Amino acid sequence: MEQPKSTIKSRMNDIHVGGLPLWLYLLALVLLAAALWMDCLPRNIVGAFFLLMILGDGLNYLGNTIPIVKTYLGGSVICIFGGAILAAAGVFHQSAMETMDAFVNDEGFLVLYISALITGSLFSIDRNLLLQGAVRILPVSLTALLVGFLVCGGIGAASGNGFWNNILYVAVPMTSGGMTAGTVPLSQVYAAQLGQNAGDILTRIAPATVLGNCIAIIYASLADNLGRKHPALSGGGRLVNDGTPAPAPRTMNITLEKMVVGLLAALGFYCLGTVGHSLVKPIPIYGWMILLVMVVKCLGWMPAEVEDAACQWGQFVIKAWTAAALFGIGATLIDLNTIAQNMTPLYLLTILVVETVIVLTASLIGWKAAHFYPVEAAIAAGMCTTNMGGSGNVAVLSSAHRMELMPFAQIVTRSCGALILTLGGVLIQFVG
Repeated sequence: MEQPKSTIKSRMNDIHVGGLPLWLYLLALVLLAAALWMDCLPRNIVGAFFLLMILGDGLNYLGNTIPIVKTYLGGSVICIFGGAILAAAGVFHQSAMETMDAFVNDEGFLVLYISALITGSLFSIDRNLLLQGAVRILPVSLTALLVGFLVCGGIGAASGNGFWNNILYVAVPMTSGGMTAGTVPLSQVYAAQLGQNAGDILTRIAPATVLGNCIAIIYASLADNLGRKHPALSGGGRLVNDGTPAPAPRTMNITLEKMVVGLLAALGFYCLGTVGHSLVKPIPIYGWMILLVMVVKCLGWMPAEVEDAACQWGQFVIKAWTAAALFGIGATLIDLNTIAQNMTPLYLLTILVVETVIVLTASLIGWKAAHFYPVEAAIAAGMCTTNMGGSGNVAVLSSAHRMELMPFAQIVTRSCGALILTLGGVLIQFVG
């Protein structure tokens, strides 16, 4: 029986995608498709933002609506891999790809996004729990990495690939802190030592970084499901289990003025991070940013209204731009063609086993030795050691619905990544 037009219209108004009624979203999607087909999408922030938000919000809606998919993967995973699939399939003209890539990676969209998350999440955490978590999480992550490295080397020895070969070309790039800050400089270090072409080495080691990131994203979604089914194992975004109930959400009086203040706070701390990095190069910008925000937070130097403003801005960014950021990460940073070329059963099994060992070790040690919630420990101390840096942290934490862990994720990714990069440079000299 044909549905009355009024009923269809009502449903089209009731369903919202990206905040828009379904019928209006579909019109926007048609407009985007026409602009892409005619290759006249604006080659600036307007075109990039429109593309990322329309496709990101659409995929996020599908991922959170389709049965089974919403249970085991969710919108975040679909955004990432949907973007990667569309890019690999050649849906976008070269100009559209260049516009997205420039906006996401070169013109600061991810920087703005991550800066908002860091300031918002750090200022929202109790200062005592913040200090406890920051001090305890690195030993947990390093122990998990050590166990993962030994397992990876063992698989190499058993399969004939070699103990040290597996560590150098699988475990190290997989845990080096991402692509631009880890795998790319690692390939240059290897090339200089071995007298080989850096591009050839990058092609060899990059799949470990990308696959590790992909598996971490999927594991994050599964961890979120585990936490919902077994609440005793999860802190709902709290890392440290201090035996007290979760504090009530901060009551904030949302105003446009506070949004502006929160934006300025995020931008200001990022700029402070760049100053720190220019003075002490080994510490990355985000590392300085986290350190400075923690100092200000723990010493109580920031007025409460400014802290609230930073939290409010962070929540707005999560709500408004997460789907767009994840789609951009998938479309511009995950190369499915490279993955497919290196997808041998043994290679995939190695990365899957190493990822699993790192995550389980981090969860167990974090739970028993550091008094962390097992789910949060697995995510922050485990999965965030094997992702693609800042963008990987966004993807993993979004998939786990635990953006509150961003400060700890950044501490782990940057600190452990720098140590692993150094370790790779030392090992290649002796066993390369």
